[in-house]
Amino acid sequence: MATREANGDTPLDTGGEAFELLENSRKAWIYTYIYHHPSTTIQSIVETLDLPQRTVYEYVEDLEAPGFIEQSNDGRPAEYTAREIDLKLVEGDAERRITPELVEAIARRIRDDDIDTYINRHGLDGLAVALEYAWEYVDGSVTHQIMAREQEISPLEAGVILDGLRPVVED
Repeated sequence: MATREANGDTPLDTGGEAFELLENSRKAWIYTYIYHHPSTTIQSIVETLDLPQRTVYEYVEDLEAPGFIEQSNDGRPAEYTAREIDLKLVEGDAERRITPELVEAIARRIRDDDIDTYINRHGLDGLAVALEYAWEYVDGSVTHQIMAREQEISPLEAGVILDGLRPVVED
């Protein structure tokens, strides 16, 4: 499936609670931080991610309601742990998985202009496809030229996004 243009009709560009997480990079960043730092506090998130405390409280509530994160203690301050996300979305012939790695890739758009540009050009679905290639790229079974040819994008763009996604799949 070519990812030439973000068109809003692809599996990961449609609605739903899980998709709200995918569409909000700051919320995705908070989930990712909690995922990598179990039993973390609101204050730790505020200080580390340099986000307003009110925003963090609001987003933590938003992530807790559908069960993406949960409070991991009974005391104060509250500590949070992220649950593993592994959702499969099928639409026609396209099948995509929403995983912590995809959420992290989306979160990285805040600090990585290359990922942000790729999402703007190819949508969340295109990013999910690129992430699948990134796994194979890191293990050496795919090159950026193969991705470029199969996805009908330039070799430069393929190389840039694969390098941008490398930290997501290597962590």
